[in-house]
Amino acid sequence: METKNSNSLLKSALNAGLISGIVLVIYSMILYFAGLNLNQVFGYFSMVILAVCIFIFGKLRRDKELDGYTTYSDALGYGILVGVFASILVAFFTFIEIKFLDPSIVEKQLDIAQQKMADKGLSEEQIGKALEISKKFMTPAIMFIATIFSFAFWSLIISLITSAIIKKNPNPFDSAMKNTEEPQNQ
Repeated sequence: METKNSNSLLKSALNAGLISGIVLVIYSMILYFAGLNLNQVFGYFSMVILAVCIFIFGKLRRDKELDGYTTYSDALGYGILVGVFASILVAFFTFIEIKFLDPSIVEKQLDIAQQKMADKGLSEEQIGKALEISKKFMTPAIMFIATIFSFAFWSLIISLITSAIIKKNPNPFDSAMKNTEEPQNQ
């Protein structure tokens, strides 16, 4: 029975993660075509979208698949899985965007970072060293991996919060009564 529940959990999380990932990729494409993909505020909004998706899909799973009940740990694990599956799709989009659609994104991000460092009063030497190090970590492959880890981390944080809202334990009296009625029906 545990295998069935595990398969159900993975299948449900995979489906929810794919839908969440598609929503996030569409949002990213809208930002890209609107020229807002480097705007930090809009970037943070993608985490709000992820949080809404984790909450909605966690609640749907509780109500539709689990007869209205779920534990905190089950909701937490489910939310993390949804976020990880969504992150894989977003990471693929990020890779394609950086590698093929607009390789200049990395340079644009470095220019923004350079301006922020200059605004903080760093010297040209400090800025140069920081940009040199940053450039090494801004390859498509590393950004692919970083996207997955970043979304997994935020999925954990979001799921810690949403699981507290989603969890709903069954009434112990109802569970006990259900267990006593089953042998009589057989």
